Amino acid sequence: MVLSGQFCHHILLRECHVKNANENSSLWYHVGNGVIRFSPMEFCLVSGLTFGEYSESSLELFKRKDSRLRRSYFQDSKVHVKMIVDWFRNLGPNNKNRDDDIVKLALILILEMALVGKDDRTSILYWALELVDDLDAFNKFLWGSFLYDRTFNSLSTCLLGRDDKFKNKFIDKLKEKVDAPVKRKVERYNVYGFLTAFQVWAIEAKPKWVTLGYAVRVNNVAPRILNWQCTETPTFVEIHKTIFKFKNLTIYKNLGPSDEEAGKPYWMGMDQLQYVSPDVDGCGSEDDDEDDVDDVNHDDIEGDHPTKTFKKN
Repeated sequence: MVLSGQFCHHILLRECHVKNANENSSLWYHVGNGVIRFSPMEFCLVSGLTFGEYSESSLELFKRKDSRLRRSYFQDSKVHVKMIVDWFRNLGPNNKNRDDDIVKLALILILEMALVGKDDRTSILYWALELVDDLDAFNKFLWGSFLYDRTFNSLSTCLLGRDDKFKNKFIDKLKEKVDAPVKRKVERYNVYGFLTAFQVWAIEAKPKWVTLGYAVRVNNVAPRILNWQCTETPTFVEIHKTIFKFKNLTIYKNLGPSDEEAGKPYWMGMDQLQYVSPDVDGCGSEDDDEDDVDDVNHDDIEGDHPTKTFKKN
């Protein structure tokens, strides 16, 4: 699965507010004539990770400094993701490390790089290094709640205070002539969390991404993240002209479980989360025609990004 930063950026520029929505736990994006929701329910269906009653205090038991794995393999030093990567690269065929420790450190590497979304220069989650020493506790941990919390907070604040700047750049980029691109300072921002799940959710919500060949369905199983393959990385302008330019897109506002998914263990925790189906507040459009690039304005990409913290209802 190739993560398309440009595709995710297009979605983030379209955040909007909806009436009666719990903005402490869900995000809504204006696409075409409607809105699509990203919430714990969609995240759970895509990722297959478990949700339930979760709080930071539940991690206190594992926030000890005497981690056996840290002491045994990293001399109690500050552990960066790259140190674990290098540790694996240095493993030889005759290594004398415990097989279960190799598995545990592999799980930490997957957690940090694929799920938490860190690069190799950052420190690891030390409580997770302690937690993984008990594989049963590690497997039972509410990773869905934890990772959605992290992903939600990053998505909802990554453009905070810079919305207009990025929207203006969006408009300018669409108006540029292909044969005479304008050189400008590159603006960047960081997004952390399980962004692959965010991208797969967007694919499920907007089938046009599939019909254009940017995503290919390779399976029909649960969880849904196993069903998709993305190998294309189209440019920002290509994505707009082939997907977001059209008002009459087919979209699925909310994702719901199939009968099979409703019986999966990871879905059981969703019973503890209650949602109101909100009304759209200024996010829709009556126009079914195509956008003209020359007419792009702020109304086409409305929304803002208030600071939010994920809380259970």
